[in-house]
Amino acid sequence: MLRSTISGNIMSASQQLDKLIKEIKLFIRYAVPESEIAEACALVDRYRNHRRILNLLREYYVALPDAREEAVIRITELVQRQGVALFVLTTTSTAHLYAVSVDGAVWLGEYLGELDPEILALWGFTDQEELSNICVPTTDLEDYVGGAKGKRDECPACGVEEGEYHFLGCLVEVCPWCEGQLSKCNCRFEQLEVDAVDNEEQLERFLDLLTAKGRIPFQRHQAPFYPGTSGGLDREDEKES
Repeated sequence: MLRSTISGNIMSASQQLDKLIKEIKLFIRYAVPESEIAEACALVDRYRNHRRILNLLREYYVALPDAREEAVIRITELVQRQGVALFVLTTTSTAHLYAVSVDGAVWLGEYLGELDPEILALWGFTDQEELSNICVPTTDLEDYVGGAKGKRDECPACGVEEGEYHFLGCLVEVCPWCEGQLSKCNCRFEQLEVDAVDNEEQLERFLDLLTAKGRIPFQRHQAPFYPGTSGGLDREDEKES
């Protein structure tokens, strides 16, 4: 039964990616010259298992910044912080900056252009000069390989990197009280002394309690756990026996 459920979830995720890929390729047919269609579709296939890159490509081909009908030829990641990455998307004649997460992508402007201080702060930059220090000429940009080979050490659900805290509500986050799956265990109700969590004030209170207890950051070995099956609870049982 468990194997059947897992298999169903995998198939569902795979089907979602297939649908997204078909959408992107459809947009490509109307967005770029016929001579560039094959190259553009090949890039989509290269990143077919990486949802963030597919979100980025979909956003580009839907919006076509500056109304330039050009194929994407290279994607480069500049920096990532708390699940939001700063990507450079290079076309046949220009390059663009995008903020990208597992949920979507937002165009920020042309590469090497000025960014708002609040946007710079998302990645810990104090000013434009700090960002410029990591921005090499477009001719020296390297292809992003995270989705093309190997597995990156990032949460498969919310996209944060190893050592960073999950977005609150992430299915993979481990509860520091019972070491079960935080989104499924009852600890949030017990800590708040309520039967249901249904407003922002309660969520903020729970986040404060969670932080005080000590949130468990993402690690590559993490997977959804359920109370009674984690190593922590098993160790407690061993101590009692």
